[in-house]
Amino acid sequence: MNGVFAFLLVQASLVFVQADFKAECDLVPADFVFLLDSSGSETTKGFKTQLAFISNFTSNFEVGADKAQFAAVTFSTGVHKNFYLNEHATQASVLDAINKIQYSDGETYTDLGLNFVRNNVLQANHGARPNVAKYVIVLTDGRSNDNSKTVQAAMALHNVPNVTVIAIGIGHAIDVNELHIIATDRNHSFVVNNFDLLHTLEVELVDKTCTLCGDYPADIAFLIDSSGSESGAQFDNERNFVSMVTNEFAINPNDTMVAVSQFATTSRTDILFNQYPDKDSLLNAIARIQWMNGESNTHTGLNELAHHVFQVKSHNIHHGHHGHQAVTYGPRSESAKIAIVLTDGRSLEPDQTIRAAHQLHNMGVEVFVIGMGHSVDFRELQQIATDRDHVYRISSTNDLAAIHTNIVDAICKLKVPPPTTTPMPTTTTTLPTTTVKQACGQKPADIVFLLDASESEQAEGFGKEIQFVYNFARKFHIGPQNVQFSSVTFSSNVRNDFFLNTYSNRHDVLNAIQKISYMQGGTNTSFGLKFVRDNSFKPQNGARTNATKIVIVITDGQSADSAATKHEAQLLHHQGVLVYAVGVGSDVDSSELKAISSNGTPILVTDFSLLHDIQASLETAACHGGT
Repeated sequence: MNGVFAFLLVQASLVFVQADFKAECDLVPADFVFLLDSSGSETTKGFKTQLAFISNFTSNFEVGADKAQFAAVTFSTGVHKNFYLNEHATQASVLDAINKIQYSDGETYTDLGLNFVRNNVLQANHGARPNVAKYVIVLTDGRSNDNSKTVQAAMALHNVPNVTVIAIGIGHAIDVNELHIIATDRNHSFVVNNFDLLHTLEVELVDKTCTLCGDYPADIAFLIDSSGSESGAQFDNERNFVSMVTNEFAINPNDTMVAVSQFATTSRTDILFNQYPDKDSLLNAIARIQWMNGESNTHTGLNELAHHVFQVKSHNIHHGHHGHQAVTYGPRSESAKIAIVLTDGRSLEPDQTIRAAHQLHNMGVEVFVIGMGHSVDFRELQQIATDRDHVYRISSTNDLAAIHTNIVDAICKLKVPPPTTTPMPTTTTTLPTTTVKQACGQKPADIVFLLDASESEQAEGFGKEIQFVYNFARKFHIGPQNVQFSSVTFSSNVRNDFFLNTYSNRHDVLNAIQKISYMQGGTNTSFGLKFVRDNSFKPQNGARTNATKIVIVITDGQSADSAATKHEAQLLHHQGVLVYAVGVGSDVDSSELKAISSNGTPILVTDFSLLHDIQASLETAACHGGT
């Protein structure tokens, strides 16, 4: 059995979701154009560094007609089109095309490059999409041959709708004023002293261009199972899930609106779409929702959504001593309409349930279903949901918190304007707000990576470990109030790369991860585990009493002293630390990995290139916190 699949099966108690790796920027479509200086002052070496930089940048995005698209143009004395936005439909194809870009030498006619991008690359016939954010990334190492023409060309480019220009100057010969003028604004111009420092810009530039959630308005209705089996803690878990998902979005009449209904023997709506216009009042209202008790008449809840929540009508709302007031409520005409149905059993009237669900589908509502527990009818869930990808299964309501980010990601994909709609009002000078999902909800986590840097890893394998850690860490809010990361490397000896409190923000942590070096030597796993136990979770090194403590061990072989390794793992477990053991390759000692892992179930992958396949599951496991 494939190790990744085996891991998914044994993690069933956590959440039944596929562990597909998602690049950080897979949620909102964008058109990227690289404009590369190929003049004589660049030199072949400098030009190759530019290509490496744009390759690394591109690898952060999912590529496709409804995802990110890329184009590249080089300029010197003349302009050369390398490829248009619609020439490459996969990330691999784009990266291959970047690799083939040739250095051309010559003068620095930046204006010709800017004009070519505006007049050719950003045209619909070459793949530029209407109503999609467009980023032009200009790299240059000097001043242009004709400053006034460059200024004119930049101004004309700024006037193109939805375009943001990012200007990167490299070296000491650049004209900083010209760079500021080329960029959309000063926040989008960067200077690095030499080509080798380009990679330090990558994280910041990805942040500037990556929007994890679309800003198209969404009307989200939750339908909570309030039947007899959902009493007490289970109902609290459902209500908390609604709060966690709601908390991830901007709540206002121009962005996200939320409604909440329940079903048992009958149904009722507790919160209407425009009843609470701001997040605080909405979250307070969610916290006040009371359990109904009764049978599982799922169809009454679905009908409640179809006939009341997603219909625009007048409704009497009680306003305390002011009496009742008639208010018009309902979804907005130009919004993504989403229903999230939570159920822990099969409906009493399956035919009526399916009919009610189809009515919602026909109204254009995207229906997600979360089946909680082992009494659900999976076929019924599939018929209630818009499609199979909209069905989630978890073993109990305890796992709702762990999958809330899966639901948030799914909603974010729908908060993108459909291509046929009129464009939302936009300005050309501001970027969409960049947010990194707070993947562990309200609970902080202290996460320590324990990395095998022994001889058998080889430098290439260790590099993939570092890439995995980097991709993992960048998915989280990092800081003293959120998630903290530490890294420890072991071979014959142990090296502390950084403690939990060494870095207090995401940018510094990611930079530190990139600098972790390979060690070589033996596989003294026990030394690494002992170091973590004695040092990493000490308060003076940043460990917090209210945080879930997690160690993720990655190794490709058996330790030099298996008995000592198992003993040290047990001591860590006794401290209340959750340990996940990731074994890479065919030389691992599975009994040792079982002993290292808190739940006795190691994660096995056949080679380092498969590490990213387990990322989503490990994120979910880490956020789940063992509760």
